[in-house]
Amino acid sequence: MNKKELISAIADHTGSTQAVAGDMLSAFIETVTNEMKQGDGSKVVIPGFGQFIAKHRESREMRNPATGKMMMSKAKTSASFKPAAALKDL
Repeated sequence: MNKKELISAIADHTGSTQAVAGDMLSAFIETVTNEMKQGDGSKVVIPGFGQFIAKHRESREMRNPATGKMMMSKAKTSASFKPAAALKDL
């Protein structure tokens, strides 16, 4: 399912127009994105669905596979999704 199909499904389920459903989906995505930008430990929890979590990874020493030389990776924060038990059971 792509974004257009998701918007259509939301519009059908809620009885709203595709424009309104698109705005709702965009607002959801923007809200989750802004929360993830807050940094390590930020999370958005949706009971019965799952949680979006910002995880921080420290820089570490690693080997460049092309040259074999050791180098440092950059520290970064990435978003992850942990599904709720109800979603996993499906």
